[in-house]
Amino acid sequence: MADRTDERVLVFAGPTLAGPPQLALPPGFALRPPARRGDVLEALAGNPETLVLLDGYYYTVPAVTHKEILYALDAGVRVIGAASLGALRAVELEAFGMLGVGRVFADFRDGRLDGDDEVALLHAPAEQGYRPLTVALVEVRHALPAVAGGAELLRALKALPFVERTPRCLEELARRFLGEASARELLHALATSGVKESDAREALALAATPPGERPRRYRPAGRYLTFDKETAVRAPGSRVAVMEGWRIAQLLHPGAIRFLRRLRLRALLAEAARRAGHEPAGDQVRTRAEVLRSVQVERFGRPLLPAPEIEEEVRLELLAAAAAAGPGGVRGALRALAAAFGIDRRQALQRLHRLFLEQPDLLPGWWAARAFSFTPACAPALRAAGEAREVHACFLRRAGGGRIVREDLWRLAADLWGCAPDAVSAEGARRGLFPGFSLSDGLREALEYIAAAERLPVPINRYREETRLLAMTALRLEGHRGDR
Repeated sequence: MADRTDERVLVFAGPTLAGPPQLALPPGFALRPPARRGDVLEALAGNPETLVLLDGYYYTVPAVTHKEILYALDAGVRVIGAASLGALRAVELEAFGMLGVGRVFADFRDGRLDGDDEVALLHAPAEQGYRPLTVALVEVRHALPAVAGGAELLRALKALPFVERTPRCLEELARRFLGEASARELLHALATSGVKESDAREALALAATPPGERPRRYRPAGRYLTFDKETAVRAPGSRVAVMEGWRIAQLLHPGAIRFLRRLRLRALLAEAARRAGHEPAGDQVRTRAEVLRSVQVERFGRPLLPAPEIEEEVRLELLAAAAAAGPGGVRGALRALAAAFGIDRRQALQRLHRLFLEQPDLLPGWWAARAFSFTPACAPALRAAGEAREVHACFLRRAGGGRIVREDLWRLAADLWGCAPDAVSAEGARRGLFPGFSLSDGLREALEYIAAAERLPVPINRYREETRLLAMTALRLEGHRGDR
């Protein structure tokens, strides 16, 4: 899979562009399916300059979140919304920089329309060209001739669930409320043109214009959008998240503990550099980010991470290097940081390290997954995660709602790590896994994920082969050197 750097504009569309006449996208534009949660984050890995959101799922699967659009705007990407879900999100996020165009957007913005059902419809799958199976109420409003009975028709349609607004139902209601001639006029107008399609043309015309310089804003590092990144940033061509690969490495890679220690040290040094007033130059960040980006393109065909995540990884790396190169080196930087926290300088290293062990959220799980994604161990870990997911899914289907009890999971961890069952929690903490149910520190969830594959007497896929390959693969951090 090649890195598609020529795709400057990504258009999320389905039924809006499904009818005749078919719109030909200009060079540099790429059509994506209707957006679902995580698709905007995934799209940012290709460094697009513009995203056009027309259609999106929100009935059968989780919808595109406001936060991932805000994340794209923070990254300096122009985001245009129109026609359907894009119009709704543009109204909600106009104050934050999302651009809305078209009559549907204007109607929602100015209060003439409300309710998601105005633009909602059912459509056929991609194999059938996303052909609409029901009629969007907003289309009827704009195509309705100025005749008696129009208001009654709209009230009757509004009272129906959007999944029941089929063409046949519309035809019957139109004849009842409008009469035969006006009903034919309405149906002809709906068959030949539509307000959504017209708005889509306007959005694509705007997307074809240069976006101009858009400022990049960086949110403070922490839990901003963390859950979405953990679940949605995934390997190309699969539903395996980068975070899932990191979880496999935490459980099975012999270098995971040392890797995490270095990450904790880097986080401390980066904070020391920030407090000392250091800030990497933008050109330096972007140049180094291109190097890291090329590493992932070489391994996976495209970057795994949205562009802002790669740049944030570089910023941490450069800040830590600046602190280590300062007066007193690493120890001097840590002592200065300890003093800022009110910690005795003589106990700086021990106390700061203990702080990270006792307060896991000080080093979010996503930070570790992001750094891991640049190591050579990431590829086999992602493959192993994919194999484990298959076995886990089979187990869930056959278990009838049953789960592996905690004691068995702890015995599994003890076998994997060569420790006593009552030491599993402490050993997990050394690997960045803490007992609980959150994605950021879930020891139990990680063990449940692999338990079925680990306990099978005879492998049914390549899970064991991939885990052996993972264990033999180097896990480095410093400057990501030699990771190619």
